[in-house]
This record gives sequence, structure tokens and C-alpha cells, in this order.
Amino acid sequence: MTAITHVHNYTVRCPHYQENQKPADWHNHIEVNHSCEIALNRITKWHNNAGSKLFEIDGITIRKADKEEAYFAMQSSRLKHDGHGLVTFKVFLDNCCQDVSVNEVMEYLIKDYQQRITKID
Repeated sequence: MTAITHVHNYTVRCPHYQENQKPADWHNHIEVNHSCEIALNRITKWHNNAGSKLFEIDGITIRKADKEEAYFAMQSSRLKHDGHGLVTFKVFLDNCCQDVSVNEVMEYLIKDYQQRITKID
């Protein structure tokens, strides 16, 4: 059995405000961290509240939370040199962001994650 050697947690908060005269855009509000604690908290929460399945991208199932405007996904990946990765994704949308496509956001995040894990030696 392989231990989890790399953890990536993505959070996107669709902004309802404008910063420094820049247009409000979800691209400016992507957080990536490597906290095992956050990943485990998300997995525990999502296990108890599976939400509704929306769609799949590259084998990753994206779900909508039942009680909030949040979308989430997670996946584990085998890496080089017997490593193992765990990734979680969480996207918050508020009322101002009705034009944002969850599919577009998730495609962007998944592509970013795939690029990151290919660089792991």
C-alpha cells in the first residue's frame, strides 16, 4: 500500500466584489494549498453529504452540495516512484456569478492539477 505523498486542495470563491480596479473574475480567486487536514476534513464532510452528481471530467466526478452553492470533487492519483497524490476541489458561487460555468472552472483546475503532478519527480 502506498502512502499519500502529495496533497493538493483547490478552492475557488467566485467573487462578488472588485479588487484594485480589476474586473471581478474567478481566475483571481483560486487558492491552492497542500494541507492534509483540509483534505481530510473535506473528505469527511463530503462522505456524509454526497450531494448531487453533475458531470465527469477525465474520470473525476463533480458534485453539487445540497445545502449551499458549492461544487466539489476529489481524486487520488498514482505518481512516479511509488508516490500517491490526493486532490480536492471546492468551488463556491454566489448570486453575482450566475454566468460562470462550473464545467469551465473545473476543467481549468483539473488541467492545472494534471500539470502539477507531471512535474513531480
